[in-house]
Amino acid sequence: MDFYLIQLHRRSPVLYGEGERFNPSTHAELASDYRNPVDRFLDRLARKEKRPAQLVRRLIIGVRDAYYKLEEKIDPMERVFKRLRHAPSLSLYYSPQSSEQAAVRAFEALLNRQQRKHTLWTGVDFLLAVVALVLTPVLMPIPGPNLFLYYPALRTISHYLARKGALHGLRMRDRSWVALSEIAEIEAILRQESPGKIAETAANLRLEGLSHFLARYS
Repeated sequence: MDFYLIQLHRRSPVLYGEGERFNPSTHAELASDYRNPVDRFLDRLARKEKRPAQLVRRLIIGVRDAYYKLEEKIDPMERVFKRLRHAPSLSLYYSPQSSEQAAVRAFEALLNRQQRKHTLWTGVDFLLAVVALVLTPVLMPIPGPNLFLYYPALRTISHYLARKGALHGLRMRDRSWVALSEIAEIEAILRQESPGKIAETAANLRLEGLSHFLARYS
């Protein structure tokens, strides 16, 4: 799989991989990331005709869709690291203005930070999900989609998968490093604080979501 290490202006580098869906409008678009026990539970509920089962299913779907809208506010690298866990090998592209050794150090430092971050938040969101479950009798009467119950559970899963991706990247030794002049161009544009100019370079690389991805960090 191809990933791009890009140095942000006055900030830590980011890792980008094509394939992330930055503007999800339907659950199907994120199915590869979220084929979790909750989704399988929804599939079972769909086969039940009794009204209580269908009411529960509609409630969960409403909360799920609200969650996907909220997901647009999280760090977009989280999806990159969830995708990384599936990589059988890595082709890593970096700016030729940096040495390969420096790129390797930056990449591994980024993976270590992300691994620690997602380990912490997996634990925090798991505890919140447990508390929400205990408070279910109190929270269930709240009208509308019950984000108090569903959001911490989905965030736990998301952080866990991103953590797996970071660990997978750290352990993987099948890596190839490629200096790419377009990365240097993108980093120069970011230093000029003109993210709108990135679109042409991104189009040359056939990276459709890169402009939107980097705009989240501007």
